[in-house]
Amino acid sequence: IFSLSGDMYEAGYHSITNIDYSSVCISTRSSMYSSCPGMTWHQMDVRQLSFSDASFDVILEKATLDAMMVEEKSPWEVSPDTACFIHQALSEISRCLKPGGRFVSITFAQPFFRKRLYARSEYDWSIRHQSYGEGFEYFVFVMTKGEELSTQDAALEKSLLEGPSPAAASAVSLQQEDKEDFLSYIDP
Repeated sequence: IFSLSGDMYEAGYHSITNIDYSSVCISTRSSMYSSCPGMTWHQMDVRQLSFSDASFDVILEKATLDAMMVEEKSPWEVSPDTACFIHQALSEISRCLKPGGRFVSITFAQPFFRKRLYARSEYDWSIRHQSYGEGFEYFVFVMTKGEELSTQDAALEKSLLEGPSPAAASAVSLQQEDKEDFLSYIDP
């Protein structure tokens, strides 16, 4: 069984700190990679990291935030609890990044939905992204600590903080209803 950490180790990155909420995962992976000096495994909640400020040059997450959002019914609206969990996680990640460090997030979530989570000046990072794959795309977001949000991302943050206007909320509601109505016209 290969994992991202194992692949990175094989590629020459030997100082790798892994965390997971699951003690079973940590125990299993720690045993599996016990012959990899420099690779450590810690059971930890990403919302409460026990690392010192500015501990890491790079923090990489692959589907951790997706897992936090798994029970959300719609990507258009994130529940207040989930929004709080994600904010706690991103605040901790930002805290643990060194100046100039990079937070890399790998997800299947479209930029429209994911950038809404990352675009906060309080995290003190810039955002850029790339997509990979054909048909079934995945996205890699790279946040650089100590760089300002782009004008576009700062405008996104401002619009999110102000909240949607009643007209915008109605437009989204109508778009969702139109999609549902469209499905009723499909012949079996």
